[in-house]
Amino acid sequence: MAAFYDFETTLTLKSHGEMDKAEDWIRANVKGLWAVEFLGMEERVDNATRARSQVLHVSFKFGRREDFDRFRNEYVQGRPRVPAAGKTAPKSPQKRKGLLGWLLD
Repeated sequence: MAAFYDFETTLTLKSHGEMDKAEDWIRANVKGLWAVEFLGMEERVDNATRARSQVLHVSFKFGRREDFDRFRNEYVQGRPRVPAAGKTAPKSPQKRKGLLGWLLD
């Protein structure tokens, strides 16, 4: 059965290491199908310093809208994850301090 991808974003990355970081993030956070497609490379020259750098053009494709949105918002744009409405993280009980706390825990 062939995978069908509805959502796609194209990124320009400075190195293969950045592509590896993106793939690692996806593996840890995405629930549905995904794919990465290498579109090409180009050499860019910084006008101020005349430094040359290789730039990768990569397309990330996702089978689920939720996965695409999370990747775009959290990884690409660097926005913190927004907890779902009505859900709060459970509070951990306060630990007792000192020798008495160590003995009773």
